[in-house]
Amino acid sequence: MSTVTSPDGTVIDYDSHGDGPAVILIGGATQHRAIDERTTRAARLLAAEGFTAVDYDRRGRGRSGDTAPWALEREVEDVAALVEAAGGSAGLYSSSSGATVALAAASAGIGVTSLALYEPPLFPGADHTEHLAELRALLAADKLDDAMRYNMTAVIGLPAEAVAGMAHSPGWPAMVAVARTLVYDLAAVHDVNLDPDWRRRWAGVTVPTIVYSGDRTFPGLPEAADTVVAAIPHSRRRILPGQDHGPAPEAIVPVLLEFLRG
Repeated sequence: MSTVTSPDGTVIDYDSHGDGPAVILIGGATQHRAIDERTTRAARLLAAEGFTAVDYDRRGRGRSGDTAPWALEREVEDVAALVEAAGGSAGLYSSSSGATVALAAASAGIGVTSLALYEPPLFPGADHTEHLAELRALLAADKLDDAMRYNMTAVIGLPAEAVAGMAHSPGWPAMVAVARTLVYDLAAVHDVNLDPDWRRRWAGVTVPTIVYSGDRTFPGLPEAADTVVAAIPHSRRRILPGQDHGPAPEAIVPVLLEFLRG
């Protein structure tokens, strides 16, 4: 385990695997190392292929700190600190809503060399104002479990019975522990969705970019990936057979290596 300190004083904890060109792995909503064994496995597979894979806890999660008020710019500063620690340049691979951080970082001129996004949940015009208000009310009342259930059902759209089953899993308490960060991801997604001009927003993304999706994922996510690709210069698209919203490391790493080496 290692740490970097972001400009606002937040300590970001990370693991670095391997030795070679750096790739920073950016998780989506609630993802952090204590419950996200797949990303750790992916990092180790990348390391075995000659890369330095940086697996970190985003602010407010796991071993990393948090400093109010949250802003997407602060998360970009976290990534910039990790890029600097990795030698000054790195590719980025993001999962789900982590794409908002990766895209902003790639636009910021902080040494990002390539960008790989897995199923960014971005939908032009989708308004999460009511969802954000409800989540903030639940979190203000310290109803973390209720907030997590609300996010799973009302925001993501999972059936209540499926979420009830998830709540009995060993990883549920660790998810609930980071419930306060749900508004970070949703606020970032909301801002992108309501931006009328994604091409202007991402005009600074000039590095090679690829957007992945699985063919067994949630409805709408493949179309969302198509929309993101259409808005980013120098980008391409790839569909992974047999994969859902959380791809197996053995499925994503080979195609990621192909992209990184290409």
